[in-house]
Amino acid sequence: MRSSLYIGATGMKSLSEGMHVTTNNLANCSTIGFKSQMALYNDLIYEEQANPGEWNFAQANSHVAVGQHGMGVHIEEIATNFTQGTLESTNSLTDLAINGKGYFMVQDAQGNTFYTRAGNFIVDNEGTIRNPNGLALLGEFNPPAERESETTEAANAAAADNTETAETDTDTDNTSQHNNIKLKRMDNAQLEPISIDKFEPKLIRATANITVQDTNLIPASNVLDDSSNPYFSMLSNYDATQSQPLNSDQYSNSQSTTIYDSEGNGHKVTIYYDGAPSSTSDSAVEFLIAEDVSAEDTDEPITKGSGLLMSGVLQFDLSGQLKNVAAYTSSVAGSTDLSDWQPAALSSAGLPEFTYQGNPVALNFGVSSESGSATATGTAADIGLNQSSLATLTEPVVNSNAVTGFSSLAFQDSITQDGTSSTLTNYDISTTGTIYARYSNGEDVAVWQIPLAEFVSDDGLMRKGDNLFAATSAAGARTVAEPGSGNLGSVSSHYIEQSNVDMANEMVTMIITQRGFQSNSKVVTTSDEMLKTAINLKQR
Repeated sequence: MRSSLYIGATGMKSLSEGMHVTTNNLANCSTIGFKSQMALYNDLIYEEQANPGEWNFAQANSHVAVGQHGMGVHIEEIATNFTQGTLESTNSLTDLAINGKGYFMVQDAQGNTFYTRAGNFIVDNEGTIRNPNGLALLGEFNPPAERESETTEAANAAAADNTETAETDTDTDNTSQHNNIKLKRMDNAQLEPISIDKFEPKLIRATANITVQDTNLIPASNVLDDSSNPYFSMLSNYDATQSQPLNSDQYSNSQSTTIYDSEGNGHKVTIYYDGAPSSTSDSAVEFLIAEDVSAEDTDEPITKGSGLLMSGVLQFDLSGQLKNVAAYTSSVAGSTDLSDWQPAALSSAGLPEFTYQGNPVALNFGVSSESGSATATGTAADIGLNQSSLATLTEPVVNSNAVTGFSSLAFQDSITQDGTSSTLTNYDISTTGTIYARYSNGEDVAVWQIPLAEFVSDDGLMRKGDNLFAATSAAGARTVAEPGSGNLGSVSSHYIEQSNVDMANEMVTMIITQRGFQSNSKVVTTSDEMLKTAINLKQR
């Protein structure tokens, strides 16, 4: 009977702890990112009434444990249910939900890292993204210097190829990367609190490439003819001291664009075109590129050659397809003396380039030098009437969108450049956890990367309250990677993950636990009455 009292007591104790788990689940049915728990019960040790095989009529060597009786119950484990909670939409960009596996990483003021599924983040008055308890969301910052390097490399690659094709390829590459299931590890990333304050309020990128493609120049007649230097007629006649450096009767066509310096200031430049004589059956077009200058725009005295940047000749075959280009720049700023004009340096992409306010700017007509060199080293003054002396590109490679000289088509104008000066308007968060700064020119710049963490065993994580988990040795190795890669889930902005508590199931569990507790309490009271009866029998 004393055993019955003990067994009933273990039942009441264990079931009361089970009710504790159920109650906690119900209390957190609306807690963001909460993972429900379940009490798992185990029976206790067993006692034997006699040794195995010693029962009446037992078979020889029988070990049937019919003589065992249990000693109660205890809670073996409180297991966590890590299944996905439902996602609920919100109107806050920094509300983030993980659709799949993984945890956000947050850091307290002491530098301790915790893990959470609750993505109800806010931006504080210092621009740091934090959870409601003040822990900062961790991520990897993409410094401006690295972004500029990446942008320059991409621009140079695009400049050497078809612009439209390059953009399409880039979009395709980005899409394939985001859809790639290969794990993109970030274990060695320099993680720090994400701060929106690090976004540049103004996006400034000095122009590095001017691209003239999808343009038809028409082999025009030689409007401006210098009998001594026919390939540099516009250069010889250029005069920036006049309201129009070149009169409309001194060139055939022109096109303009705005380029940007390193401070984000825009400057208008114009490319002038005019027909040039050709010593073969092919055709040639002279070009001149210059900045539009005026006394209102500069404190420097304006001279005849102020604003001149590059001069040269485009060569076309008999059908009007671009064959090659010869480009020259001056070693003396503002000079119109042909002896100061030398073959232009070539960019890493094999394009002729000039220097504007200390920054190299490549000019892309759709042809580049595969070897990165030109055929001559003399000055423009050495060319004279000899077209073959022009410093054309060696091993020229012409892309499909290069400038053309079809006589059957009208003049077509298409000129672009890669510089920019725009202001920050907003930011966005992609499904791969990339935080983009959006600027007024429509450009999106990747500034931060939010990683996710996963562990070998989620069951080894320790709950710390406030929707936080802490890593333990039982959780195994931690992997930090980009959302959407490997087994990790994606990140959904404007969503939060709700608790995964199943209220109907918890109510059923509560009723069963209550009935079990009542039954065990009845066992205790009944056993107590039986014990009292036995004691009273002895006293009589």
